[in-house]
Amino acid sequence: MFINDDTLTEYSELSDDAIMHKIASISPVPKGGSAAGTVEPENSDNCVEDASCQQTIVLSRAAAIVEEDHELSVSDIVSDLPLKPRDRYKFIRSIGFGGMKTVLLVRDNDTGRNVAMAMLPVGNAASAGKIKRFIQEARITARLEHPNIVAVHDIGLDASGTPYFTMRYLKGATLAKILNRLRNGDEKYLQDYTLGRMIQIFRRVCNAIAFAHSQNVMHLDIKPENIHIGDYGDVQVIDWGLARLIENGGAENDQATADDQAARENQEYFDAVLSGRTIDGVAKGTPGFMAPEQAAGKNREKDERTDIYALGCLLFTMLTFESPLGKLKGEAAVEATIKGVVHSPTEVENPAMTIPGTLEAICLKAMSREKDTRYQSVEELLEDIRQFSNGFAPKAAKAGFLHRALLFLIRNRYQLILTCFLLLIVILVYLYWREILSFNW
Repeated sequence: MFINDDTLTEYSELSDDAIMHKIASISPVPKGGSAAGTVEPENSDNCVEDASCQQTIVLSRAAAIVEEDHELSVSDIVSDLPLKPRDRYKFIRSIGFGGMKTVLLVRDNDTGRNVAMAMLPVGNAASAGKIKRFIQEARITARLEHPNIVAVHDIGLDASGTPYFTMRYLKGATLAKILNRLRNGDEKYLQDYTLGRMIQIFRRVCNAIAFAHSQNVMHLDIKPENIHIGDYGDVQVIDWGLARLIENGGAENDQATADDQAARENQEYFDAVLSGRTIDGVAKGTPGFMAPEQAAGKNREKDERTDIYALGCLLFTMLTFESPLGKLKGEAAVEATIKGVVHSPTEVENPAMTIPGTLEAICLKAMSREKDTRYQSVEELLEDIRQFSNGFAPKAAKAGFLHRALLFLIRNRYQLILTCFLLLIVILVYLYWREILSFNW
């Protein structure tokens, strides 16, 4: 069963724990039965106050949502998760639904604040791999304590055995919604989101990704939908569902070539490509924001520079309000990404914003097809952005002497104007004094 607003309306008169149980959509394990090696006690109705008994019940219910998986043990995945305290969270409303998780707005009765709760949108069963990735997302995000990364508060299992984690509840809008307003010519947004502000937002995103890389974490799904702009200008990088730890120079091991090919030919993969959704297969990411190695499913080749490519795509979109792949969709979009066929920002008509050539050079360097010709770290990319913001020529521009001289004049224009003004006064005083001396003679 899938969760929708009609379902939530139907649950509006239930208790909060009942709502959470309904949302999880879990089929209970028959008493005395076993879903994955964990048996629910026969006297489960009488062990409300027994923490050990409750843990056994929750684990058995968690096992019920997991399909058979010979490589992963349900107990290994969820046994160390704490149980959600009874009545701690009060359901308020749904926030959003996706292929990887459901997000609810709940009230934390312990702290008295509203938080966002992420849960698996399971049907009658969820694979152990999906549960593992869900818990991994929570733990990876929790370890990334940074002002521009959404904070995770709590992680555990609810009474129905569904894994959950809570995050800071963000008010505002995603960058995707803001870009859509800008694309449609909204005057207020065009006044508020100038080139300078766009660069400021981009720098904060880069700061978040640079910190993640310092913690050996790659995001792997950087796109406008995953950048949140708060009501007071705070910038948050969200949705770390595809994030991976950087180990041995890559994100994860490749599968056999035959398996990779079979997965790429899977209809679900191409359905996701055609709809523009995040792809959760061999090639994981979002068309238009995947690096060539990511689009090709070459998992061993993914590293920090894969995120740098996505940052270049993000900058492209912030400058042009359009995707780097333009109108390309489906297989054509994936093929163009792998071949490195992308437009320059100045090739996209955007009457609302003039794109400086030096900024375009930064964008294209980050989006280089070959990893070795991209920026080798986010700090290097940030340094070029700082150079641009301060009026200097970034390395990516490969500026000549005349270009640098022009930038020097522009950068010091006020000092030059003042110097010329003072020099003019000195010349006028000299000429006046000379005229007086000549008259007296």
